Amino acid sequence: MGDPCHKIKKRNARVVFALVILFVLTILFLANANSKENLRIVGENERTLLENWTIRVGAFEEQGVSLPVDLDIEPGTEYEAATVLPNVDSKMNYLLLRASMQDMVVYLDGQEIQRVKKPETRGMASPLASTWVMFKLPQDFQEKTLRIILKSDVAAFSGHVNMVMIGDSSSLVNYVFEQGFGGFLVFLVLFVMGLLLMLFATFTKSLPDNRFLYLGLLMISTSVWILSEARILQFFIGNRYIIGGISYLMVPLMGGFFSLYVKEAIFFEHWNKRLMQMMAGLYLFLLIATIILQVLGISEFIEIMNIILMVIFFNIIIFSVLMFEELVKKSNQDAKQFFKYVSVLSVSVIIEGIVFYTNQFDYTSFFIRVGSLIFFCLLLIDSYLYVKKSLQSQKERDLYEALAYQDVLTGGNNRAAFERDFEMLRNKEMQFRLVLLDLNELKFINDNYGHGSGDEAIKTLYVMMHDAFMPEGICYRIGGDEFAILMENTEEAAIKLKILQMNKYLKCAENQVEYPLEVAIGTDVYDAKTWSNLTKFYHHVDQQMYADKLERKQIRKTKLTIAVQ
Repeated sequence: MGDPCHKIKKRNARVVFALVILFVLTILFLANANSKENLRIVGENERTLLENWTIRVGAFEEQGVSLPVDLDIEPGTEYEAATVLPNVDSKMNYLLLRASMQDMVVYLDGQEIQRVKKPETRGMASPLASTWVMFKLPQDFQEKTLRIILKSDVAAFSGHVNMVMIGDSSSLVNYVFEQGFGGFLVFLVLFVMGLLLMLFATFTKSLPDNRFLYLGLLMISTSVWILSEARILQFFIGNRYIIGGISYLMVPLMGGFFSLYVKEAIFFEHWNKRLMQMMAGLYLFLLIATIILQVLGISEFIEIMNIILMVIFFNIIIFSVLMFEELVKKSNQDAKQFFKYVSVLSVSVIIEGIVFYTNQFDYTSFFIRVGSLIFFCLLLIDSYLYVKKSLQSQKERDLYEALAYQDVLTGGNNRAAFERDFEMLRNKEMQFRLVLLDLNELKFINDNYGHGSGDEAIKTLYVMMHDAFMPEGICYRIGGDEFAILMENTEEAAIKLKILQMNKYLKCAENQVEYPLEVAIGTDVYDAKTWSNLTKFYHHVDQQMYADKLERKQIRKTKLTIAVQ
């Protein structure tokens, strides 16, 4: 039969989960029923200018074009898009454009009103950046001709014309944020989870490997990449290098941390681990090369990305082969589970690559964003199960270790624990006190009162020792009737007080039983300068205890003789 408490726990969890779902559905229903009134602070006072554009490239001209549009022209070629602005409210006096690594000049009825160009720099070259451009239109802009002249040295963006929007400034800003809100939400979730994983990996010492550290770093680098590709980074920072470069720099980091995570969490074969480590090294090399080539002005980030994507696809092939080997030849269950997870990510990466190479930049990062969120959620569930299993294994190891150092009869420390602590104190090269004790007349107790009484006498002595010497002394049962105490306090007054207290406890306990409770004691202080040999020191204290035992035996004989006379 199952555990009734566990069944109740599962039932309660289902009830809570059902109530949460009911709450969400209720809120959605009530919100829909009260959707007629709009209380948003920022209005929707904008309009997209998509139709009736005239496109010109040199002598070529085409009218009635809809945006966005891609022209097949050589990099560095100027082209223009023109339209007549609609007769809208004068408050809708801002234009919003997207400059995709392009130089841009905007004219209104032949008058230049805005110019966007990569700044000239000396020394380190600035990267190209895709940015939002928003500016105020002159008065009486309605029904005037808007002309946008564009040029890009990047093949992927040469000939591309993004959509254009007109409206009031707050509505346009709100539109940009709404478009990237999904990406921002995914960034926030992944970044927080990655940060928590890194903190967990840093402060948890019982983890057997670095999988949580690498997974946390992978989640953080992925989240930053998603934020950059959400096209809202300009809300947080205006630096050209960050806006234009952070997205490309995160890609090799993601590849490197993914390879390291797989090395730690999935593969057991040394060669497979080594191969993943080499892949991580390759990504590190690509990252450094990307930064250097950009700084020197030799190649832009986006141009190097073609090489990085090729390495990623190559990495996927290698990883797939290794996973097949782990699944088929070695029946690796971890690999089997991870293969299901990574299939989601692999499909999203492949689609993302297709989108990139076909210049469908409006969908950039969408597929990998969804795939990454699903992938990391699955990995987090798997990580939770791994931690749960590891903690259970750790508990079992701790239990076995405790049993290895635990005396069965008294429940206290045994001889193995004594030898461990004895050696540890000696290695500290410090003075400490050793006390050896022997329960007198144990054979007499066993023969006359039974072995049960003998066991009770042993347990009673251990309890009395523990109560008298703790917390300054650690007590051990090291043999049948032999006991030991280790103390860092070496003062004579302290040991005399402890022994006196123990004998007092034993005398009280002796009044409750029919047999005697008496111990022989030997003690001395270990000093490495005096005792170079630990065995000789132990033998010295043991001889002291034996001498005390003989003395006590002689006293008992004398008392018995006097009583007979």
